[in-house]
Amino acid sequence: MASKTPVECPLCRRVVEPTLTLENHLLENHSKRELARFVVCENETLTYGDVS
Repeated sequence: MASKTPVECPLCRRVVEPTLTLENHLLENHSKRELARFVVCENETLTYGDVS
């Protein structure tokens, strides 16, 4: 029997409970500002590369 790899939240790095989807975890545990900040950071990394 195959097992599913645990899903990790890209914001808080916690493993998402098996009863939740990543989408539901994000909606229930993170603010709109946190989600927006994450999207902007990811976009900047894709656009400009990792400049750290």
